[in-house]
Amino acid sequence: MVYKQRFQNPNYKSTASRNYAHVRYIATRPRVAKNEGMDHGLFGCLRPGTSLTEFPDWKDVARLVYQNSRRHVTMYRSVVSFGEDTAKELLLTDKKAWERYIENHIRTIAEKNGIRREHFQWAAALHREKSHPHLHVVFWDDSDEKAKIRNPFTHPSIPNNIRRQMIKDTFAGRIRAYGEEKTKAAAGLRKISDSLVDDFERHIRLLGNKKYQKLREEYNLDAELAEDFDFSDNTLNETADRVFRLKSALPPKGRIAYQLLPEELKKQVDALTAYLLSRVPELKKLREDYVESRMKMVHLYGGSGEYMSSQRKKFEAEADRIIANRILGMVKTLNRLDDEGRAAEYREGRRKYYVEQMVLEMLDMLSSLVDTSCRQYDDFEKAWQGELSKEARKELYLKYQDKGYEH
Repeated sequence: MVYKQRFQNPNYKSTASRNYAHVRYIATRPRVAKNEGMDHGLFGCLRPGTSLTEFPDWKDVARLVYQNSRRHVTMYRSVVSFGEDTAKELLLTDKKAWERYIENHIRTIAEKNGIRREHFQWAAALHREKSHPHLHVVFWDDSDEKAKIRNPFTHPSIPNNIRRQMIKDTFAGRIRAYGEEKTKAAAGLRKISDSLVDDFERHIRLLGNKKYQKLREEYNLDAELAEDFDFSDNTLNETADRVFRLKSALPPKGRIAYQLLPEELKKQVDALTAYLLSRVPELKKLREDYVESRMKMVHLYGGSGEYMSSQRKKFEAEADRIIANRILGMVKTLNRLDDEGRAAEYREGRRKYYVEQMVLEMLDMLSSLVDTSCRQYDDFEKAWQGELSKEARKELYLKYQDKGYEH
């Protein structure tokens, strides 16, 4: 069994639209188990104390998620997944069985996240992947207090404790039998401890290591939970080839930064940056958003056409350096994996995963910087409307304009 949980930072301006897109994705993607007579598979419970409902229209739920996101409510995304054989053993062979399963375990997710029953709302969809059928669950706390939390944080122990408890509840009989066989104490195991669950999980992994590895490799939960972008295999393969060529040309030790590279290597990084911008529309759009967010303040203060053009080029170069240094950050990661003796792992099966994570981090970083620029502009605009002299306005403008970012 696999359980993963994440969320988009509710303080980012793009979070509401991303959460809306995530609901659309889990409700309508290919191989979703659809509700009877409907074109989507979204179900859940939006009224605590009532039974599970198959929602008539996924858009109603998506709009609610969007509105909550605008109120800075944290919208959690989680996945519950089993291997194909395990799902059959648990009789999770159709949509109704999966609905009953998550309804029986949803309180564990609420309680471990500290959400009171009367404020817990959730929506889910079953994806019928052959080797790893899985449920996507979006859940949140609808209490007014939660909307006031500006810097949410989920300790890693919370999803880990959810996974442990769900293993205890799902496999109670098997764990008890395993423990009895191990300890030869047939009547002495009424309480299943965390240590026994961990031991049982290690035991299962050793028994079916190939099957377990296949589950993890075919269904990379971290990647699916991170974002809902569909990068083509050609783009990922080409990017991976270029990253590895760049890695082989750089020293394995020492500081790696764009401004310190020889001109020939800078050209390679620039070419890869341009390639990603041409093949990943979401990245190109965020680059444009970043430039426009920086230009808003320039337009507010004014200047000649030549000055405006020079500032735009400056911000475009700034955005490209952010992307370039994230590429170099990937090279550092690959060097670290070499140091840890895990080179075979990414050479054989993880190239696409690392590249996809790199692009997603670029998107997240640019989104965050766009949000920061917009907040700075709002602060500046408020001050601009006050009783400031022309000289004071100029000083304020220069203060914000020259405030750069660490790339």
